[in-house]
Amino acid sequence: MQVDAIPLSIKYKINYPDEFIEAVKRGEIVATRCKNCGSVYFPPQKDCYNCGKNEMEWIKVSNEGEIMTYSIVSQKPQGFENYKDYIIGIVRTKDGINLMAWIKGQPKVGGKVRLTTDDTRIIGEVV
Repeated sequence: MQVDAIPLSIKYKINYPDEFIEAVKRGEIVATRCKNCGSVYFPPQKDCYNCGKNEMEWIKVSNEGEIMTYSIVSQKPQGFENYKDYIIGIVRTKDGINLMAWIKGQPKVGGKVRLTTDDTRIIGEVV
């Protein structure tokens, strides 16, 4: 049995701060830290959800981390249909920040990665 479906097309834009986009283009990963309470946010936030203040500063995130979990993506979402299978992982950096990265190499939970960017996304290269 086959069911006709309505084509799905969703387009949205995420407005990351310019400082974040420029850092990614330079190969750096940055987060924001509240000057009042010290809470750290990745992805960067303009306001602190912990204390409600809006005095944030940019901090550079460590480029070393450990794979917490990962998934091999073979059923790609819209817009990624032409990509080969790829691996997405959650990496905890040395500074304790959890972030999502495309993983290159043979991943294993607890494995070490070196974080970089490819101008548009965060890459975790297995070391």
